[in-house]
Amino acid sequence: MKGPRRTLIVGAAGRDFHTFNTIFRQDADHRVVGFTSREYCVDDSGTYPATLAGPLYPDGVPILPEVALEELIVHLRVDDVVFAYTETRQEEVGQLASRVLAAGADFRMIAPARLMLPTSRPVIAVSAARAGAGKSPTASYLAELLLRDGWRVAVVRHPRQHHPFDNTYPVDHLSTTTQKTDAPVCRDEVSPAGSDPVPVFSGVDYQAVLTAAEAEADVLIWDGSGSDPPFLRPRLHLVLVDPLRADGAVEYFPGEVCLRLADAILINKCDTVPADRISSLVEALGQINPAAQVFTADSPVTVEGAELLTGRTVVILEEGDSLRLDSIRPGAGTEAARRSGVAAIINPKPYATGSLARFYRRNPTAQVLPVLGDTPDDLAELGQALAAVPSEAIIDASRRDLSDLLPDRPVARAFYSLRPHDPDGLAALARQAVRHRFASADRIR
Repeated sequence: MKGPRRTLIVGAAGRDFHTFNTIFRQDADHRVVGFTSREYCVDDSGTYPATLAGPLYPDGVPILPEVALEELIVHLRVDDVVFAYTETRQEEVGQLASRVLAAGADFRMIAPARLMLPTSRPVIAVSAARAGAGKSPTASYLAELLLRDGWRVAVVRHPRQHHPFDNTYPVDHLSTTTQKTDAPVCRDEVSPAGSDPVPVFSGVDYQAVLTAAEAEADVLIWDGSGSDPPFLRPRLHLVLVDPLRADGAVEYFPGEVCLRLADAILINKCDTVPADRISSLVEALGQINPAAQVFTADSPVTVEGAELLTGRTVVILEEGDSLRLDSIRPGAGTEAARRSGVAAIINPKPYATGSLARFYRRNPTAQVLPVLGDTPDDLAELGQALAAVPSEAIIDASRRDLSDLLPDRPVARAFYSLRPHDPDGLAALARQAVRHRFASADRIR
């Protein structure tokens, strides 16, 4: 009698782990023999810990370099390879499928609906056709709107697992709330302009994340990453499109899936392109999803404390995830420096150690200081670099509170925000989605 199907999951330390947790962790008919990842484990091997993998995997699950995919399929006797990347060119999906099929395994994809966790809270999901469209500013805008209406709001953020799991991973992972980046539930806060702080939850096990978020909020806002569909079942699915890269709106997977699932589409950054490009984009989107309502918005940079920058040298803090988009649009910190008349931007590269130094080796043209994570080592390296850079001021364009790390210098905050062209229409759509405060899971979507 043939045993469980031997399964390999390919991804980038995000949807792949969620796919395992949701579909395979308790499925005795499949044996997940490993994950492969370009992001998490490029040169070495790692392990998805047993405390997350569950009783069927007492030794955890290996995380292996994807460069050896064909060899892994043969050596591990793989029956199925499950695709679980957050964002990939459509042509690369085909190439990966070809590699898998030629090596003798089946190539599988899991429908997003199977991976959307049901919840007792109404969910507004913010995702995108491509990375860098402005999801986090949009999530903050919606959170501020709903806070003003009197709702308790929490943001649930897509996972960003940049570091190997270690031996201190908590055993009681279904109930632990911690600041550790690799913990199952990470709780942070964001502060929309003029509003109280909003709790932000992320982690690895999204059933645990969801349970923690439900305990603190009436309404949940999903803040996606890349072009990944939401992990929670939404009442309203809002998908952003970047007109700076309109030609690629359907060239990335699963971005096109998001567009076809969208209840509404928001074309952001309209202040950066001619009006005729927006008109063409609206027409093209109508061909893909004619049922979706289309909104438009600008995405201006807001600078708090710009007067502290004029004539001074600065070092710029940016989220590491956003730096790969600089070729399309400068980060908020870089744009703030340009607008504020700084004397010079100091390159922090010579002062970097550890993971920061590795980042600059991979990104030699970077001119800003990346915020790579929240582990003690990450924060220590960031603090050391900040202290060593001989700037007269700091531009903080990160999404988190780094006040404990910032040296005694003037600090300005910079961030992209959302300015809808039809704020009343967007507000009405969001309010409609949450009008049943404690809707049952069966009534959501």
